[in-house]
Amino acid sequence: MKYKSVDIVISFNKEESEKHIKSDYEALNNIGIDNIIKEQFIPWLLGEQFIDKDLNKVFDGLKVYEISYHYGKNVADYSPTKVEDHFGQFEFCFESCNDYTKDLFEAVAMQVYVLNESVVKVSGYDI
Repeated sequence: MKYKSVDIVISFNKEESEKHIKSDYEALNNIGIDNIIKEQFIPWLLGEQFIDKDLNKVFDGLKVYEISYHYGKNVADYSPTKVEDHFGQFEFCFESCNDYTKDLFEAVAMQVYVLNESVVKVSGYDI
């Protein structure tokens, strides 16, 4: 599986991850990965400081360079739903690729959690 010509690599728990990656990836595609990035990740990236930036220009400045996936158990304290369960987790790593985004970040990651073929949480962090 690929997104924008970047292979999705299973990072650990290979056997269980291989059982779930296809349906979890379909859950992302049903919403649209670009939509998830624009509607849920970029607002986090912009925060209060850069709220006036053009979302489409920021999206154009995100270059995905690595994507990983794993399926595993999250205890309630670390669960995206605050309930212990098994989740699929995609991690998209981006680098800035234009002048418009260079003041926003050098590299960031977006984590997308999937449960029962539904996206339940999108979060981000600086790399």
